[in-house]
Amino acid sequence: MADWRGRGQGRKDGQPSLNLKGGAGMGGGRGGSQPSLDITGGAGKGGGRGGAQPSLDITGGAGKGGGRAGAQPSLGAKVDYGGGSLSFSLKGSASTTSARAETSIGKATGSEASPRVADPEGNFMFYLVLGNSTEPVAQFKEASGLKSSTQVFELEEGGVNHRVHKLPGQSRWDNLVLRYGVSSDTQLATWRNEILSDEFGKRKSGSIVMMTVAGEEVRRYNFTDGWPVAWEGPHFSADGAEVAVEMIEIAHSGLQIS
Repeated sequence: MADWRGRGQGRKDGQPSLNLKGGAGMGGGRGGSQPSLDITGGAGKGGGRGGAQPSLDITGGAGKGGGRAGAQPSLGAKVDYGGGSLSFSLKGSASTTSARAETSIGKATGSEASPRVADPEGNFMFYLVLGNSTEPVAQFKEASGLKSSTQVFELEEGGVNHRVHKLPGQSRWDNLVLRYGVSSDTQLATWRNEILSDEFGKRKSGSIVMMTVAGEEVRRYNFTDGWPVAWEGPHFSADGAEVAVEMIEIAHSGLQIS
């Protein structure tokens, strides 16, 4: 063997000659200890050596998280929702990371889509009209008594032990109770005075009209043959700061909703 000593200064001829092909590794080892590698691809985002990351080909748009173009595939979904179809359509764009998904939700009714349920309205927009007039009467704070009930007769049939027959009897309508702010208008108080003067034939039909906040009519509760059965004046208080409120109670022969 050739006269060659290793780094540890061992005995003469203790280390044989080595023939390794390749370049020095990144750790700074001796020449030839790292074999040459041939990997096709670009460098990864982590800053590794060239060729360590293979090339990827993924079709799709960029995700919201800002990933590389093509990382998010296109998605489509369609759900059958009780006779109507509930569809979602997601579209991505590889040119910008701020592209947002477009979503369409609808129920097919013929050739066009419409909401399944109408939005409810608030209970604070309403007024009263009497007779053929279209002008509101007073400014009302509350309106209650929109209620009907039917008496139930129970009939026990011989030999039928598993149930009792329930038959409808007389139907009743609750009286309407209206509370309104006192003003110079005495129309409702005059109507009540007519009943007190035995002018019972002066019955009036009317409507409680419900509106949206935009002033559009939503529904009418139409009553027939109404007459005021009770009236109550405001409660005065010297140290109060509230609006003076009157009450009138109207009996009627039935309600129709339109």
